[in-house]
Amino acid sequence: MSLYRLCRIRKGLKSTAAAFDLNELEWHCAVMLKRFLLLFFLALPAAAAPLSVATLDGRELVFDVAVADTSEEQKRGLMFVKEMKPQHGMVFPLQPPRIARFWMRNTLLPLDIIFILPGGMIGQIVTRTDTQSDKPTRSHQKVSAVLEINAGEAQRLKIGVGDLVRMEGVNF
Repeated sequence: MSLYRLCRIRKGLKSTAAAFDLNELEWHCAVMLKRFLLLFFLALPAAAAPLSVATLDGRELVFDVAVADTSEEQKRGLMFVKEMKPQHGMVFPLQPPRIARFWMRNTLLPLDIIFILPGGMIGQIVTRTDTQSDKPTRSHQKVSAVLEINAGEAQRLKIGVGDLVRMEGVNF
């Protein structure tokens, strides 16, 4: 029921302020605040943090990535994202390590999917340009994380199998 209707229900009161006792008003404000906070936090992207890739030729590349560490964030992933800056992406920590399967459903961007082995070594890189596809991409072995970046970026930056991935707060 709206605040306006509650005011109209009370008979004989001429002002909106007089129509409420303080407890009722506080209760409605608390409900509205909870709804606002719920919607606000659902709309926030996963927390962003730096992730580094140490290449076999001695270079260190830094990516700004969102961490999808809840099951809801992992299900949503990069769905509906229309663009992503270079050297940005999303990392999906997987504990315990397991065979990972990723699809492109509702994914608008072509992606490089980088499978990270326990210990942080890159074990496999797959480029997916078939956006919005339900066809799964499967890791060849158990992985502790998956990194998604713009398609072609791994090749452009010469990231390869055997490179090491590190990120503070994430155990690979």
